[in-house]
Amino acid sequence: MRNFLNSIPHQRTFWAVAGIAVLLLASMGIRAAEAEDEVSALKQKGTITSGVANEAPWMIVGSDGTLSGVGPEVDREALAATGVSNYAAQVMDYGAMIPALQADRVDIISSGALFIKPARCEQVIYSEPVVCNSEGFLMKKTLQAKIQSYKDVAEGNLRIGVCGGCSEQRFATEAGVSPQNMVIFPDGVSALKMLQDDRIDLFALPDASLEALQKQSPDANLAVVFPVKGTPIGCGGAAFKKEDVALRDLYNQGLAKIVANGQYAAIMAKYGLSSHVRLREGQTTAALCSASQ
Repeated sequence: MRNFLNSIPHQRTFWAVAGIAVLLLASMGIRAAEAEDEVSALKQKGTITSGVANEAPWMIVGSDGTLSGVGPEVDREALAATGVSNYAAQVMDYGAMIPALQADRVDIISSGALFIKPARCEQVIYSEPVVCNSEGFLMKKTLQAKIQSYKDVAEGNLRIGVCGGCSEQRFATEAGVSPQNMVIFPDGVSALKMLQDDRIDLFALPDASLEALQKQSPDANLAVVFPVKGTPIGCGGAAFKKEDVALRDLYNQGLAKIVANGQYAAIMAKYGLSSHVRLREGQTTAALCSASQ
């Protein structure tokens, strides 16, 4: 009798644990089913709309509205690899992208648009890194030997063009460049015109963006300098609303597929960025979201 009575608490514990396990499994099953329903809905939605800028080679909007560039092409192929075949875009300034996403005007911000930064990770969720690059300056050749860092810009009291809300504006501010010497430009083509018109002394963008601008409008008086001393390698990824975990996960699945089958490398090569493929290796969104830079 003593053994029987002593076994009762143990049996109660067993059934309590078993009950919890059943509830957890049921909950997991419900979440899995919900995620599957979300993915199915995404595939049937018709069109995934992306927020893009017009900055070659990352995102290029033709005069007839055609969309190309590394970001949109990777986005399109990554989504297509998982069954989401319709992809469209809405052109906007960088500063408008996250508000547009949060207001449901777009479903995704292109992987060619926004670097993965801790402050942004509090507002959106990112895919794994897609494009990685270093920082650069485009300047008059007379400055090339003197200006290698944002600190040099500050100490030289030079006028620098930066895009509003971008990493380059923060780098300039942290290096001590005065607000009066920071000129906001809407896109790289406008910045180049400002430089050629002597409204600024140099401007900052990722290295490949500057190289593309230089190729489009060759100017023997100008030079690209990169990497900018004291700045990190930056990586961009596709950005999604916080609640759109299913779409983000779907995108990551597609990205892994096109990296494995060689499509990703082919897109990078198409835009002269084969050397950037290795920059992505070892980079993770988790690490970039928790970085100090």
